[in-house]
Amino acid sequence: MHNKHSEGAVRLLPLTKWVNREDISSSDGKARFKAIIFDKLPMHDTTWSIITGTDGLIYIGICGEMAGGLSAYIASYDPAEDNLSCLLEVAEVLGIPADNGTPSHGKVHYCLLPSEDGMLYAATHCTCPPIGDFVWRPWHTWSDSNKRFSGSKIFGYNPGTGEVLFTDDLVPRQSTRCMALNQERQLIYGITYPQDHFFVYDIAARHVKDYGRIGSFNPQCIFLDRAGNGYTTNDYGFLVRFNVEAERLEELEVQIPPPSFRNGFHTVPYDAVASPDGRVIYGVTWDFDVRLFRYFPEEGSQGRIEDLGKPYGPERSTWWDIKDDHTGGLVFGLDGYLYLAMNLAGLDHKSHLIKIDPDSLSKEDLGPIHDEDIYPDHICRAARDYEGNLYFADVGMRPTRMFKYTPAGGSQNGICPRGIIRSWG
Repeated sequence: MHNKHSEGAVRLLPLTKWVNREDISSSDGKARFKAIIFDKLPMHDTTWSIITGTDGLIYIGICGEMAGGLSAYIASYDPAEDNLSCLLEVAEVLGIPADNGTPSHGKVHYCLLPSEDGMLYAATHCTCPPIGDFVWRPWHTWSDSNKRFSGSKIFGYNPGTGEVLFTDDLVPRQSTRCMALNQERQLIYGITYPQDHFFVYDIAARHVKDYGRIGSFNPQCIFLDRAGNGYTTNDYGFLVRFNVEAERLEELEVQIPPPSFRNGFHTVPYDAVASPDGRVIYGVTWDFDVRLFRYFPEEGSQGRIEDLGKPYGPERSTWWDIKDDHTGGLVFGLDGYLYLAMNLAGLDHKSHLIKIDPDSLSKEDLGPIHDEDIYPDHICRAARDYEGNLYFADVGMRPTRMFKYTPAGGSQNGICPRGIIRSWG
């Protein structure tokens, strides 16, 4: 893979602020939601990335999917001030105009990562069509010099100073679907789209190494164990581990359990979150019958996995539409419960917030996520601030939005110490 450096490239970008000061108090003490709508970007329709920085801000990747010629933006939300600020336009940072007739860098797709030193790292994803085109696919344009994607780019941004410190090429013609950051070694693990290659980017050396193809169906998530090893799956749900000490990929015999009527094909991870102590990984699949699982990476040489069934509701005996039960937004609250968002097609076709006790595995439906008549289409990712508020990123509505959730009784569960809450997109 070719790597191109932009040494000393520093850009100071003006801040655009959206102010949200709606009262979200509730007289009945129940859980409450607040929609935060990115209405200054009315054509953008997806929010694929949402993470918590060490400065306490929530950082968001505002993306375009269904309209051509859009650039992704990085924004921040300040929970203390209730302010939403637009920090940078990705097209400007890269020097690649979004309306130049090629597929634009319109998405930061599970590829926005916080570092312990306060830096943010982001990489770009394709599938936003060129301006004037309704739809675009990488396979059909692979050899078309005018319509193929220019290749995924990565950049480092210091939100404290507003400086973009570098931009690099990651992979030609392909994009990056998901990434994770090994904080100790400052290594970024990623998966390319559409060819499904696993790569490692060394931040200090500004060098990327391709470890080869792992499948054909893009996993949507890479997660980490406490030793900094990276995990995803092949096409059949068998775990693929990047052994950071040995610097190699390892195909494990551990498989995410598929439903009884499937053989594991397309059982790839969609979202995953570590338990508060980091010893257990809870995840959901991107499949035609969503499964909830938990993985114990430190048990034995390959770890141990448990099938927790459907995230919520009765088991199915046949295939179901992949979006009807769509599940994402996994996040642990300061109360120790696991929260996730799941579309309940059998109930009301809305995205519901589900609360799970990791000890008893009891599940509670907290109701549909909404702010009055504002609902999400489906939730992809979630974040938590240091005071215990949860944030759920919506995909598929225009303008795109996120939902802030305050647990019943407010955020009086305590304020957690500053630090990295999640190291993967």
